[in-house]
Amino acid sequence: MDNTNSRNLVETISDCSVFLYEVINLPQKDKLKSDRTARVLLKVPKNRMSTEMRRITRLGGTIVSIRPLNEVNGKVNQQLPWWIEILTTKPRCIYYFGPFDTEVEAQAYQTGYIQDLQEEGSEGITIQIKQCQPTDLTIF
Repeated sequence: MDNTNSRNLVETISDCSVFLYEVINLPQKDKLKSDRTARVLLKVPKNRMSTEMRRITRLGGTIVSIRPLNEVNGKVNQQLPWWIEILTTKPRCIYYFGPFDTEVEAQAYQTGYIQDLQEEGSEGITIQIKQCQPTDLTIF
């Protein structure tokens, strides 16, 4: 790779706030019979990249590729992604789940996140779906 291509890759990574991880061998909790060769695509915020890499490795997954999501058909996408913001009173916490491409996609996933928090004993749950780029995914 020549210096120009290297510089362009570094600029793309530094400008991108969300990346798409292609992962294989990641256990699927919603399947009765684990298909460990299935490919999974995960959207990962830039500030969570190293944490997510460690989590994937710990679960036995293999990252096949990582690519920035700031380009669509070769054009920079400036629109912020959609996130589910969930506030709880017990524990007093703000959770962000996402990112999602559309508000409709976020709405489709919100029930599962609410159920998980309820099963963990969270109370006073309020939900808001909004376009943003949170710096922290859990705020105590």
